[in-house]
Amino acid sequence: MNYTASVSDFFKSPKWMMNALLGGLCVIIPFVGQITLKGWLITCFWGRDDERPETLPDFDFNNFGKYLERGLWPFLVTFVSALVMTVAACVVIVPVSMMFTLLAPNDHSSAAGCAAALLGSVLFVFYVVLVVGMMVLLTPLTIRASLTQDFAQSFNFAFIKRFIALTWKETIIASLFLFVAGLVLTAVGALILCVGIYFATVVVYFCWVHLQKQLYRLYLSRGGEPVPVSPKLHDIGAPATM
Repeated sequence: MNYTASVSDFFKSPKWMMNALLGGLCVIIPFVGQITLKGWLITCFWGRDDERPETLPDFDFNNFGKYLERGLWPFLVTFVSALVMTVAACVVIVPVSMMFTLLAPNDHSSAAGCAAALLGSVLFVFYVVLVVGMMVLLTPLTIRASLTQDFAQSFNFAFIKRFIALTWKETIIASLFLFVAGLVLTAVGALILCVGIYFATVVVYFCWVHLQKQLYRLYLSRGGEPVPVSPKLHDIGAPATM
C-alpha cells in the first residue's frame, strides 16, 4: 500500500488544477454533484488500461451524463448498505442512550455516576467499532459496484467475505489514513476563503478511490478472484482489464 501516492498522484496530471476546479464546481451541485465526481474517478481508475497518473483523464462536463451513470451504482449500494447497518445499530444505540440519559440527571450518587460513565464508554466503543466495521464492509461493496455497474451483482457475499479476510487490516489503516488526510486537506482548503473546501473534496475523493484500487490489487495478489468488469467501463476501442 502506497498511502502518500493516493494524494500525490492527483497532482501529477498536467491539468490537475483544472480538474480540481471543475470537480469542485461539480461538488457544489446538490445531490448529483458528488455522484458525478465519483463517476469521473471510476472512469479514471477502473475504466482504462493506462494507470499512469500523468495520463489521468481530464474532468469533462461534456461527459457529465456518463459520469453520473457510472457513479450512481456505487452510491446506491453504499447508501442502502449504510442505511441497513445504521438501522441495525440503532437497536443497540437507542436503548443504551436512553439508559445513559435516565441515569445521568436523576441520580447524582457515585454508583449512578459510575454506571453512566460505563454506559458512555460502552457507547463510544460501540460507535468506533461500528464506523470501522462499516468501512471494512462498504469497501468491497463499493469496489464491486464500481466494477460491475450493477446493484444486485454488488452483493456477492462470497466476494465480500473473501475480500475482508484478505485485506481487513489494510482497509482499516487506509480508512484511518483517509480520515486524517481528509481533515488536513479540508483545513488547507478552508484557508482559501473557505471555498477551497470544495476543491479539497475532489482530492479526498481521489484519495479514497486510489486506495480502493490498491486494496483490490492487494486482494488479487493474495489469491482473490477477479470481479467481472462491466462493458460500460470499457474505453473506446479498448476493453479495461482488472
